[in-house]
Order: sequence, then structure tokens, then C-alpha cells
Amino acid sequence: MRTLEGIKVIEVSHAGAMPFGGMILADMGAEVIKVEPPTGDQFRYSLHGGIMASMNRNKRGIVINLKNNEGRDILRKLCVQADVFLENYIPGNMEKFGFGYEDLSKLNPRIIYGSISGFGQTGPYKNLPGYDIVAQAMSGIMMCTGEPDRPPVRVGTSCIDFGSGMYIVIAVLLAMVDREKTGKGQRIDVSLLDTAISWMTHYIAAYSMTGEVPGRWGSGGSWIAPYQVFETADGPVFIGASTNRFWQSLCRIFGLDKLARDPKFENNEGRITHRKELLSSLTTFFKAQRLDDVLRKLSDSGIPHAPLLQIDQVIQDPQVKFRGIVHEMNHPEYGDIKIVKTPIFREGSVPDIKHPAPTLGQHTKEVLKELGYSEEEVQRLALDGAILLCDTEKRIEASVRGVDKGGDL
Repeated sequence: MRTLEGIKVIEVSHAGAMPFGGMILADMGAEVIKVEPPTGDQFRYSLHGGIMASMNRNKRGIVINLKNNEGRDILRKLCVQADVFLENYIPGNMEKFGFGYEDLSKLNPRIIYGSISGFGQTGPYKNLPGYDIVAQAMSGIMMCTGEPDRPPVRVGTSCIDFGSGMYIVIAVLLAMVDREKTGKGQRIDVSLLDTAISWMTHYIAAYSMTGEVPGRWGSGGSWIAPYQVFETADGPVFIGASTNRFWQSLCRIFGLDKLARDPKFENNEGRITHRKELLSSLTTFFKAQRLDDVLRKLSDSGIPHAPLLQIDQVIQDPQVKFRGIVHEMNHPEYGDIKIVKTPIFREGSVPDIKHPAPTLGQHTKEVLKELGYSEEEVQRLALDGAILLCDTEKRIEASVRGVDKGGDL
């Protein structure tokens, strides 16, 4: 399961997208060293530490001050030994400190250099800051998310961040294959906006065919009916009669003979045309049913359906528990926590979580000693402000907790 063992990754990152990508590489066995500024990752203390704890497991963490000459020397030494360099700052930031692709490829021609940014390394928006919600807004995702008579909303999780992290992993693995053939590294450019637009590919294709701009359909979709969430007497349920066979089965299971016989609802085209009338009848019917009864009747039908679960229900769900992807561990800073393993089963198992996310500067001394620095040199570098050691973490934490200024290089 540790296929990438022996691969060394230097991750100069913050927030969500690149840490998620680095996490996958670390889970697959790569040695990932996360480099933070003295203030720590921008999101180190966000969401009660949940972002840091979940996306930085299996990594070692060091603190280097890139505004310090000796700090930059340390990072250069790490990059000479590295297979992969990952960063997700605004384009041009790494170049200012001497860590652009051209700089590092001269030091190490085999290095694979991966960047995630809001809008990519080229184009008129390249220097603008980018966030998951910005990409959702500019890609059309938000305009087709939400109820038709209410304002657009963002998707409830940072899916574009995580999707971009997945794309960077795919690109790194492809670059490794290329390097085996050529002996050379390469530059990788992934943007949040490109990722978001790639997830709108079906809408873009449909628009090019029809000229129709997608609308907002709540939990449903414009091309199928009924295919959405319905309220029961004691909780919501998704029901998707995505074929005519499923529609007939739905009517038979719940005794909806009148709807089944109505020629207006005979096929999906008719159900879409008369959607308002159809949904009015179904909404009234399901509102009078109990959720358990609905789920029981649907259980062997083959009709797509699901209860809507809160997080506390998700982690207790029998299927989730059986698959074993929710991992319990003790973190020195956050205590007993649950995080999710990378859900890629190979040979019947998913990658292990070997150790928790690092505390700020936890492995700085360890990594520097591996580079050949003596104890005296490490202590001097700490005093000179080139690095941060773990024993000064609480002082730094107290100064930045709750302050949204982390990630400053």
C-alpha cells in the first residue's frame, strides 16, 4: 500500500487544496514535509483545527522563515533532495523568494514542480487570489445550485479545493512516469477555476447544443422527474425515479394508482412537462408517510433512494463503519479525533494513517539534523529567526490563534 515510499515531497502550502493533494501522496507512502511560515498555515486554527488535523496527517512539519536568507538556504537544500515541490500561493510569490520552477529546476533538473492557484499561472486573472467559493461562483456552479425561487448557494463542502488536490496528485503521478522515460522533471499548473469548469462539462456541452442556460432545481435536476428530496412526516428522503420502470415501481409500491394511470406522467418527458402538478401530488403524499416506512418499502425496489444524514449519523452508519474509512486517533493538540482515510481500496484495504498532523514546527529540528545541521546550528538558526522549533509553538499559537493572517511568506 505504500507504493510511493522513497519519494520525497516538499509542500509549501496553506488552506485546503494543496494540503489535500499532499495528504493523498503521504497516505500512499511518500515522505511529505510540510513547510509553514512562522505564523503557521493560514487555516491551522480554523474549524477548531479540523482542517489542519485532517489534511496534514502522515506529513512531517517544519517552520522556515523565507524572508530570512538562511531560511531560504534550508529550503534549497531540501529541494535538491526532493522529487516533488508543491506550492499553492499566488503566482509569482515563489519566484520572489527564488523558488520558482526555473530556479529549482537549475538546482534539481528531476524535480516535479506542482502549483495550485485560483486562476492558473497564465491569463489576465493570474495574480488574483482564488478560493473555493470564488471558483464555484465564476464557473456557474453556484448559479445552478439552490432552490429556483431563492438566491444561489455554494456547495456545502470545499469540493473545488479537494478536486484540485486530486488533479495535482494525478498530474504528479503522470510526471513521475514521464520522468522515468526522460530523466527530467516538469511544471504542473492546476487552477481552482479550471477544476470547477471541468465539473460543469455536461452543462457546457448541453448549452452548446440548445442555447439553454441551466437553472436551479434544488435537490432535483432539470432532466429527470421525480428525482429529488421529499419531506416525510419525520425527516427528508431522496427518491430518484430515473427511468420509466422505476416510476412504475414507485407507484406500485406506494399504491399511487391514479398517478401511474395518468397519461401525462407516462414517460419522463411528460413528467418533466407536468413537473409542478406531479411534485405537488408526491409532496403531499410523502409528507403523510413515516420515514422508516418509506425506506423499508424502497429497500428492495432498486429505485435510487437515501435518507439525508447529519454528520453524527454518517459516522455511525453501518456501511460507513463496515468499510472502516473513518479513523480514530489521538492528536497531541486536539485530543481524540476522527478523520477520514483516503478511500482508495487496493487489495482490500485503504492506506493507513501512520501519525497525526504535525504541531507547528514539530519536525524542524529533526529535518535540519537530517540535512547535516548540528544542534548548535539549529539553535542559532532559531534565535536568528530563520526557523521555528516546536518548543516555541505555544507562544506563536497564542499570538495568531483566531487571527486570519497566517500563510504570509
